[in-house]
Amino acid sequence: MKTQPRLDEDAVRAQALAQLDGFCTRILPGTLRRIIRWKRLPQQSLPELQDEVRQELAVDCLQHGAQLVLLPDACRHSRWMRLAERFIYRTFVTRVPTTPVTEDLPAPAMGGFVASEPHLPRFDRLANGRANKAGTARRLGLSTRGLRRQLDAIAEQVGQGPTQHVFWQARLAEALTGLASDLLRDRHALHVLPRQRPCPDPAGRWRRLRRLAGRFPIQPATLRERSVLRRWRKLPLHDPSAPRRLLQNAVALAPHDCAGWLWLFEACLLDGDAAAAAMALRKCRHHAPPTVLASTLARARLAEVRGALARARGILQRAVRRWPRETELACVQQQVEANLAGPP
Repeated sequence: MKTQPRLDEDAVRAQALAQLDGFCTRILPGTLRRIIRWKRLPQQSLPELQDEVRQELAVDCLQHGAQLVLLPDACRHSRWMRLAERFIYRTFVTRVPTTPVTEDLPAPAMGGFVASEPHLPRFDRLANGRANKAGTARRLGLSTRGLRRQLDAIAEQVGQGPTQHVFWQARLAEALTGLASDLLRDRHALHVLPRQRPCPDPAGRWRRLRRLAGRFPIQPATLRERSVLRRWRKLPLHDPSAPRRLLQNAVALAPHDCAGWLWLFEACLLDGDAAAAAMALRKCRHHAPPTVLASTLARARLAEVRGALARARGILQRAVRRWPRETELACVQQQVEANLAGPP
């Protein structure tokens, strides 16, 4: 009799792992390809990502097998897709955690994993209809801070706690950066590397930004995000200062996102503000060190704008010699030398 629960647990975990096999075969590859395109990760990293994510999901099966097998397929797959995206974001996109609350949790809390419905206290009301937290705390024999801690614990239990807030804060910063980058590319004043990219779609980016407003309920913890979203209720197509302000909002929300700082660097250069561009590059290297390619091109571009053309050429030449495998650097250097040589 003592071994029966162990056998049941083993059977449940085996069933959860079998469900994971089907998910990894049919759904995970397409999910990872979309994440790779969205996060601009190299395509050749797909096999490595698939192995890493599969291991992470296997841990989830071992820890929560009994709950996973009871979930409908759609809920289980949605959970695993969110877990895969967060794992890739923490492991392969960001190099430093955005805040200390992003712990290595297997997945966000879900309703299916709550043993019982959370009990919300009945709130006293003020004359204007708003909740009277101080009066409610006195009636319950709690301090106001104790009531707030209790409410925070309930929010965490139903998946709306600090971890969820940090996740959507990062998504908001990405949406701001994406809208600003499309607006900058629409100006046709930006020289970008010849890569396959989707066409700029500021209207689509703005609609996504508007949709994100529903992820930030009215509470003190979301004041900054709601304030940012209020500034962009209208599509800033014809405002020349919009890209720079969008990017300033983005890096304030997610200072460890390299893309936001690099696009802010470009926006400052297009505005003719070399000092602000240099500051953006310094902060990028401090908070989220860029790749060799991005750092070299930014330094060379800054030297060119300041009139130090020989220094810009020297930066490119030294980088090509030091990192010969960075083929895009060599292509940029050849193009620069050809433009300086002029027509034959």
